[in-house]
Amino acid sequence: MQISSKLFNEQQLRRFSNLTGNIQDIQDKIASGKKILKASDDPIGAINLSAVNDQKKLLGQFEKNVGVAQSRLELADKTLGETINVLTRMLELTTLAGNGAYDAFNHEAIAREMEQLEDILLTQVNSKDARGQSLFSGFNTQVAAFTKNFDGSVKYNGDRGVNSLQISENMTVATSIDGGSAFMKISTVDGNRSVFDIVQGAVNAVRTSGEIASNITADTRAKLKFTLPNNNETWTFSLKGSQGQQTITADIADNNISGLITSINNKTSLTGITASIDSTTGDVILVDNSSGNINISEISIDGYEFAKDNVTSYVEVTPIDGSNKSTASSVKMTDGGQLIRESLQNFENAVKNVSVQKTYVGAQAAKANMQLDNIRIRQTAINAEVARLSDADLASLVTSLQTQMITRDAAQQAFAKIASQSLFDFLS
Repeated sequence: MQISSKLFNEQQLRRFSNLTGNIQDIQDKIASGKKILKASDDPIGAINLSAVNDQKKLLGQFEKNVGVAQSRLELADKTLGETINVLTRMLELTTLAGNGAYDAFNHEAIAREMEQLEDILLTQVNSKDARGQSLFSGFNTQVAAFTKNFDGSVKYNGDRGVNSLQISENMTVATSIDGGSAFMKISTVDGNRSVFDIVQGAVNAVRTSGEIASNITADTRAKLKFTLPNNNETWTFSLKGSQGQQTITADIADNNISGLITSINNKTSLTGITASIDSTTGDVILVDNSSGNINISEISIDGYEFAKDNVTSYVEVTPIDGSNKSTASSVKMTDGGQLIRESLQNFENAVKNVSVQKTYVGAQAAKANMQLDNIRIRQTAINAEVARLSDADLASLVTSLQTQMITRDAAQQAFAKIASQSLFDFLS
């Protein structure tokens, strides 16, 4: 069978082209260090490598999400800790206000410090992360979580959403808490109240306790003018007269003080004091039958509403003469101690509530940290698999390159020799 010179030449050119392509392909692999540069190099290997790289990218995103979560949770934990410190300081100040040795000036100083702490508290709960997103506004991260109204009240602008990030195929981690749960639903004696209402109530209680007297003494006669809410209250106080000192307890309902008159008169023989009602004013008139001094102290009220802006239950005690005219200025008395006690309890509840939220944040941070360890273990394994699937065997490639180059050179020499021969070379 004869082969034409043209066909021979075409075949040799294709062969040279293939050899040159193989050599270039091997050189590219050696230069890159990769054994798969295109899918055709190893179709199955390319598919496996693509799947592994997808996993690598996914883990990279999980790692990034963990980093974001850690940053936000760390800031939230720090902020909640600072908030607890502020509330604890307010609790300490309220305790100081319960010191009977403190006068109105001291109480006012305490109240003003608490107001300054409230401003700090407002700044803390409006904390933002590195991206400027509010930590405590739920899903509504672009607004300030809390704003103060002109009347001094504080409004929550967020919602009850909890932001989260995916940190594995089947795991998410919360990156915030909603301010409504943390700061707006504190259990108190008056139901759920915001931490800011608690602070304001405590400030008012401190000021009120500084304005009221713990005891008052009148010479022989005294007038009691009660200001009471419509709810039922049980008043207890110490009454001392010329015959002795007794504890008086009376239920007062809807401004009806008849029970108080009865309770005082039932112990007249022990105190020397008689009570009656002024028919003109409706006030209670106390008279010591032996012309001794009248002392009232240690008032406590069961059922007393927590003071918000004004004290709702109090009695004004005024020393009077035989004509029921004032002989000295009246003194306001109420259960100041209860105001303080209620504020202390409310602060304790606020600290507990915020502490629970801080614990939750800490648990989420621990969850993120543990998952980061798992991600890095998986990344190590995947990187090893990527290397196995993609890294070239340089020694093998160099050997193959040498083989291909020898083959090419030999083919070139043979082609050159054959192509240079004429018909006379074959006939000779």
